[in-house]
Amino acid sequence: MDYGKLDAPLASAVEAAARAPESRSLLVVLRLTGTPSDREVARLREAGLEAPPPAATVLTGVLSPREVDELSEEPFVMSLSLSSSRRPLSDG
Repeated sequence: MDYGKLDAPLASAVEAAARAPESRSLLVVLRLTGTPSDREVARLREAGLEAPPPAATVLTGVLSPREVDELSEEPFVMSLSLSSSRRPLSDG
């Protein structure tokens, strides 16, 4: 795993989820180095991500620790970070 591409919260979450390396439980934001090629799109699909829209360089998906490990080694992946949970704003 290329820990240099992971933010601290994701690195901690991967370590905590190590007992279930195949379990998809990590909501991750991927930043790519550029628009993905057809081969790179195929690799993202293999990891369970939807094909990105044309020219997209930021993707989100739910990944397993194993998938985070594998994608962190890909040269076209610039960084991976743990996505924070979003809540609606309260009315008052």
